[in-house]
Amino acid sequence: MHCSIPFLVVRYKLPLANYSYLCPIVANIAVMFEPLKDYCLRILPFTDEELGAVDEYFVEKTFKRRELLLEAPCPCRHLFFIVKGSVRYFRIKEDDGSETTCDISLDNQWATEFVSFTSGTPARLSLQTLEETTVYCIDKAHLYALYKAFPRYETFGRLITERILQQSIDTSVSLASQKPEERFKHLMQTRAELFQRVPRKFIANLLGISPESLSRLQKRIYSKNKNS
Repeated sequence: MHCSIPFLVVRYKLPLANYSYLCPIVANIAVMFEPLKDYCLRILPFTDEELGAVDEYFVEKTFKRRELLLEAPCPCRHLFFIVKGSVRYFRIKEDDGSETTCDISLDNQWATEFVSFTSGTPARLSLQTLEETTVYCIDKAHLYALYKAFPRYETFGRLITERILQQSIDTSVSLASQKPEERFKHLMQTRAELFQRVPRKFIANLLGISPESLSRLQKRIYSKNKNS
């Protein structure tokens, strides 16, 4: 299985180590990484020097629609910050080869397969774009080098991991314990943007129902709200 990462055009700047093994096309485009820096400042009070490290340790990449960032069971070697676009997490069932959508990340969110990324073990989930998607990415070696050079980023990483794990737990609990209508309402309340950005079939798959069932469910709930 081919485990490299394909992409269109990237900003490329040699940081502490050579990233050329990632990059079939090199473009000397200045990237300021402002979306990621703004995100960092919303979490912790970084200094200008600390924020400047983002320029040295991250690389920008653009993926085509429906392109894979990660194909299981290849180990996950990168952490992605989504600048613009959407990424679907899915697994393939062994019995019938069907796909199950496990989560979806949008702009200003992180995407990776955490267990595989941290442990180096084979990934259980694949990551696929749902539209043309631009990300800032960093590999494990450069992430740990960033932690060592600027310890505040290690605290930042821990806080982000906690947030992502909490969302994952909320999604798992909702799927395991709620009825379809309750799952739909929970998703609308907590992640309404998905319904404007993501194709219906993937939202239905995330909720564990068919697209037809989702359509009927939406009509029924909208009718209830209209009559209440």
